[in-house]
Amino acid sequence: MAAVVRAVRGNLGFTQENLAHAASRTYLSKIENAESSPTIDKFVELAEALGMSPLAFMALILSTRDKTPSSALLAEAAEELKALQKRVSDDDIAAHLAGIDLVKRPAARPVNLVKLKKVLECKEIGLSKAETARRLGISRSTVGFLWERSVPAEG
Repeated sequence: MAAVVRAVRGNLGFTQENLAHAASRTYLSKIENAESSPTIDKFVELAEALGMSPLAFMALILSTRDKTPSSALLAEAAEELKALQKRVSDDDIAAHLAGIDLVKRPAARPVNLVKLKKVLECKEIGLSKAETARRLGISRSTVGFLWERSVPAEG
């Protein structure tokens, strides 16, 4: 990625300062020196600041990494998307969105109410998480998982 960002920016006549609206000069320098990788959101901003679509920018990066023509990568991706759309529709994805926000999923593991009540009792009397874990004989990660929860209302 570093070489592609540096080459595209330089060959298109942009300085790091020209791209300041997408990322700071310091951050761009870290990206160009392979010391940092941008988030998806920052990647999109950077691509747009360079006047490219994020997809074209990613294709260029992957074609450089894999030493494969970007057109071949894009053709392969188009085939993969066609096959995937038979199994995952736009409606399937939209079902996980509320407007533009992601719909929150319930906790992956159900809460053990007995452990939860014991952890909250220890918290209430002023024990630390570590002391609670030792007293109850459960892991500190389990205590941490339960520490900020509350006992669900029965109904």
